[in-house]
Amino acid sequence: MMLGRISRMLEKPRILLKAKLTKRLVPTLTISEIRCYEDYTRHVQNCRANILANRLFEKNLVPDNCTEFTFNGYCYLCRTYVDFLVNFAYSYEVDGVLTPNWREHLACPRCHLNNRMRAVLQIFDQVCQPNRKSRIYTAEQMTDVYRFLKLWFPYTLGSEYLGNSVDHGTCDSKGIRNEDLTQLSFANNQFDYILTLDVFEHIPNYQRALAECCRCLRPDGMLFFSVPFNEKAEKNIARAYVADNGEVIHLLPPEYHGDLLCPEGCLCFNVFGWEILNEINAIGFKDAKALFYWSRELGYLGGEQVLFVATKRTQHDKA
Repeated sequence: MMLGRISRMLEKPRILLKAKLTKRLVPTLTISEIRCYEDYTRHVQNCRANILANRLFEKNLVPDNCTEFTFNGYCYLCRTYVDFLVNFAYSYEVDGVLTPNWREHLACPRCHLNNRMRAVLQIFDQVCQPNRKSRIYTAEQMTDVYRFLKLWFPYTLGSEYLGNSVDHGTCDSKGIRNEDLTQLSFANNQFDYILTLDVFEHIPNYQRALAECCRCLRPDGMLFFSVPFNEKAEKNIARAYVADNGEVIHLLPPEYHGDLLCPEGCLCFNVFGWEILNEINAIGFKDAKALFYWSRELGYLGGEQVLFVATKRTQHDKA
């Protein structure tokens, strides 16, 4: 199997990067591309046995009376087998059994990236196929994902939302760039790829943010993102909205997500359903799809996880 561009770049000695290849086979990652709710229901029916077997496997991994444990698997970034670290921070009960938050754990002891972060970088590499000259914008600048992207792809720009503390498109005293996804400071057709990870749900007018991402991508450029997603919902689920007078109206009990710049957390306005793919295509993209994945060997546990990708239409594509 070809290890991929990102894996080869990790041979730079300043990252670990003396990790040795083992004699064990490098695992492959199977990704299911799904474009609508009907296709998802068929996917579940066809994969029901595997889904149940994976769920049982995860349940049996959790030891009794233990606060932390390890799980051996292959880190795509470090190109070696490691003991991924798991504890019960942010855990929850499933059928009365305390279950790790697999998505936020399974951290590699070498690169220190967890399940979610490792998968984002691998799937971005595998599906989008960037190269060292790719122009990338990611709506984060204070995370390990950004630092790895910047190392591998020198033309990466990152930002955070700093409100009105500094002008949009400029940096604060710490070098953090301030951008608002609903009114980006970038030129049209500037980027090959835009990545947003768990961002759109915090933007009341997420449609405008999607349109701005489309504007700033070159034709055939790709939007790669994650959002809270209810795969059983055909429609998006609105949790809150902003009224004309600026007041936040809650339709469901307020839900706040962790934020490095906001100690009290960031309000979630929407949980998305399959409707989001139609909205993306209508804005100016084509072939918006959900990427479902699970891998025992790569330590991508927690049931099927999902990321999303869409390609900006060209003038020759039909709307």
